[in-house]
Amino acid sequence: MKKLLAAVAVVVALAVGAPAQAQVSLDLKLAYAVPSGNLVTGGAMSDVWSGALPIEVAGRYRFTPNLSAGLYFQYAPGFINSGCSAAGVSCSGYDMRFGLEAVYGFMPDGKVNPWVSLGTGWEWTRFSGSAADGSGGVTFSGWEYFNVQVGADFPVAKAFAIGPYVGFFGGSYSYASASGSVTTGASPAMKAAATVGGTSASASGSIDSAFRTFHGWWQFGLKGTLNL
Repeated sequence: MKKLLAAVAVVVALAVGAPAQAQVSLDLKLAYAVPSGNLVTGGAMSDVWSGALPIEVAGRYRFTPNLSAGLYFQYAPGFINSGCSAAGVSCSGYDMRFGLEAVYGFMPDGKVNPWVSLGTGWEWTRFSGSAADGSGGVTFSGWEYFNVQVGADFPVAKAFAIGPYVGFFGGSYSYASASGSVTTGASPAMKAAATVGGTSASASGSIDSAFRTFHGWWQFGLKGTLNL
C-alpha cells in the first residue's frame, strides 16, 4: 500500500509541477487593407474599392511550441471609391474570407516571437448601390490561392501576446451573382452588377476564364493572441 501511495504521489507531483504547454491559440486581428490587381479583366479593384477594414478571428492547434495550424474567418467592411460620391447615390460593400492556415513562431519563449504564416481559402466580395433610377448588387467569389503574413508577438501576460503584422492575400474570382435594376452610370457597384446581370435582371454563374484575373489585398494591422 505504501508503494502504491508513493507511486500516486509521484504522478500527481509530476502533473502539478510541470504544467502542460498551451495547445490552443485564439487570434483576433484588426487591420487596414489596400486592394491591388483586377476584379475581372479590364476592371481594376481600385475602380470599386479604396480600402477595407478587416476583422479576423482564428483558432489554432499547437503541434509543437513553434508550429500551429487551424481555421480563420475574416470580415472586412469596405470603402467604395469616389464614384459613389454623386448626389443621390448610396453604396456599400464588404470583403469576406474563410480558410486554413499554418503559423510558425521562431522564438515562442522569447521576449519577442517573430512569426510567419501561410494560408489558403475562399473569398467573397459584395458591393451594391442604389439611386433614384435604379439599384443593384453583385457578389464575386473564388479561391484565394494563398495568403502570406509576417509579424511579431510581444508577450504582455502569461497567456496573452500582441503585435503588428503585414500580409498579402491573393486569388481570382471565378463565380458571380448579380441582381437589381441597373440604369445609372454613377456607381461602380452598379456598373459591375450590370456586367454580370444585365440592365434589369438577376443572374449567377461561373465567370468565363477569359475574364478571370489575379487580384490581391495588402493588410497592415495588429494581432492579439490568447494561449489556452
